Amino acid sequence: MLLNGVRNIICAALVGAYLAMAAPAFAQSPAPVDYLGIPGPIEFAGTPYHLAWSSRSSAHYIKHEYLPSGQKPETYTDMLSVELLTSGVSLADTVKAQTAKLDRRKSSDPLVNYQLLQNPNGSQIVLDFLISDESAGTLIVEWDAYRYVSVTMPDGKNAVILFALSRRHYGEGASDFLKALKTKRTADVESLVNHAVPGAEPTK
Repeated sequence: MLLNGVRNIICAALVGAYLAMAAPAFAQSPAPVDYLGIPGPIEFAGTPYHLAWSSRSSAHYIKHEYLPSGQKPETYTDMLSVELLTSGVSLADTVKAQTAKLDRRKSSDPLVNYQLLQNPNGSQIVLDFLISDESAGTLIVEWDAYRYVSVTMPDGKNAVILFALSRRHYGEGASDFLKALKTKRTADVESLVNHAVPGAEPTK
């Protein structure tokens, strides 16, 4: 499996707790469009996640976000997302762009940190990271695990799929969230890398 024998390949182990803040999603109406043709819900670690938001912002980029029942994109605590990039960008460059964003963020968020894990043949990379944000007046702590997979599309072109898990905490109690994360993140990353990658061929 992806993580077998690779924990020391790229980065040192995370020290303490991490924080990772993704751009907030927004409510969408009417119902989100299934651009990727992924049968839903996606079951992850025993919880079904339903398509809650989607975007096809260009001919080469599609994003889906999935939430457990009762959660909303703008206030979620648990989210799965699937992104498809068909512009021909390489797996390494896709990951490099994301880590560069995290490095730039360190100047304003001292809690930013991340770890990279790569499978032996280089076809998949996991970026495990966290940050914090309180620009809206409430502290938001978020941990993410991004699984990047290099694939070949039916037309023969190279593409990258991102299959990601995000967990958030809002307001007081962030220290308890981070303490729990120290043990839970390992199981979450294992579940992510062992999960079948959701479908990647865009619908017509």
